[in-house]
Amino acid sequence: MILRLLTMISVVTVTGFAVRAMTRHINKKFWQKTIIDQAARALPFALLLSALMWGVGTMQNWSLMRLAGASSSALLLLIVVALLISLPLALLLALFTKKITTTLPRAETADPARRRIITGAAAILPLTATSAMGAGFGASFSRTRIPQIPMALPGLPDALDGYKILHLSDLHLGYYFGLDHLEQTLLDAEPFQPDMVVVTGDIADDLSLMTDAMKLIGQLATPGPKYASIGNHEYFRGIKESIRRIDAGPVPLLLNSYDQFMVGNTPVIIGGANDPVSLRADIHGFLDNSLTRTFNNAPHGPFRLLMSHRPKALDVAGKHKVGLVLSGHTHAGQVGLGGRSAWEIFTENSYLWGAYQKGNTRLYTSAGMGHWFPFRLGAPLEAPLITLRKG
Repeated sequence: MILRLLTMISVVTVTGFAVRAMTRHINKKFWQKTIIDQAARALPFALLLSALMWGVGTMQNWSLMRLAGASSSALLLLIVVALLISLPLALLLALFTKKITTTLPRAETADPARRRIITGAAAILPLTATSAMGAGFGASFSRTRIPQIPMALPGLPDALDGYKILHLSDLHLGYYFGLDHLEQTLLDAEPFQPDMVVVTGDIADDLSLMTDAMKLIGQLATPGPKYASIGNHEYFRGIKESIRRIDAGPVPLLLNSYDQFMVGNTPVIIGGANDPVSLRADIHGFLDNSLTRTFNNAPHGPFRLLMSHRPKALDVAGKHKVGLVLSGHTHAGQVGLGGRSAWEIFTENSYLWGAYQKGNTRLYTSAGMGHWFPFRLGAPLEAPLITLRKG
């Protein structure tokens, strides 16, 4: 913990001083505003103070200090990143604008007007970038929405047509959200009358909240069962302790295992995959092995449902006769466009956000209820209500 804290403080301090120097140089060259100079001087020290508050609050388990430090650190880091990217571009744009305006006849462009054009060009990019970062930071603390997602499934038994599953994923309770956030989401979901609830990992970064979180989920009245699976953050926080605290609550944990429940006279097989923890690109072999273990000796019921924190389980789920995979992990890349992750144009088969299909298997990847870093631009917090349909 101390090593991570010192590394974080070193990185943010060096980055803060670099942005401070860049901002003051461009300010002297174009804007010449006292307030910009003062803000640039204070920036690295504000970053350092925020990081220290975050670290001390975490080590001492002082929740208010941890929240204040984590939130202010995140906001300041977003501003630093925005300036680090936009200031060099702003300088180039301003120099280009200056070159263009100086070629005009002096009578057409007086010096004051020329200066306003140059300073405006230098300001527009940093202003736009920091505004976008601020908007994404603010949206990350918004109320979780409950989108209704119909999923048409080939061969779905009649008893499951219209069956509603509340999908909770990536709650990340601790740094930015507490139990009140989960409680409000469950209250918002209650009028939709879900038939069952699944929780697909990354439940709590503060393990002291884990058992109470599962108790809250267990209190939601549903005619069907509730189940949980694990994510990579359960490993990061200590897998044995995470499992112990989940098991202390009322929601069963499925880890490389399955259970069977009935909807009317129709049996449903539900499994929970393990998480590879690693961020390497190729995890198909791991997931295939996990699903083999999960459904080992499972009856060949008419419908199989899989909880897998990693959405890439879709690539191997068909082999194991899974009808629907529910996943999280990606946070939609934290930037969305038109209901899809903005990063999908750069990736293939990453299944970052929304509904997907492969053969007769369907997948829904949730954007999640929380995050380890507070930034959401066009990718709002969600707890989707999945409605099964014959298709």
